[in-house]
Amino acid sequence: MTQWRKHRENDEMNSSEDAAYARAALSTTIVLFRALLKKGLITREEAVRIILDEAVSKAIQAEAQDQGRAGSEADRRCAEILKLIAERL
Repeated sequence: MTQWRKHRENDEMNSSEDAAYARAALSTTIVLFRALLKKGLITREEAVRIILDEAVSKAIQAEAQDQGRAGSEADRRCAEILKLIAERL
């Protein structure tokens, strides 16, 4: 196996791992916010504001990074997912 092929496979694996970590973090966030809402520790409006603030932050990070990097694409996807979550809370 050539060095280039090994490097490419590592990049693909890192991208997949990054996406898996992002999905796990989002799932955990949803569970946390639902628990906080259910217990009355935060209001729906506070939860939506916090999530939308994070979505904006992820979108800004994605724009600041190189367009071809997997991390920037993951940040863009996270921002879109966070917006959807905020709409459905």
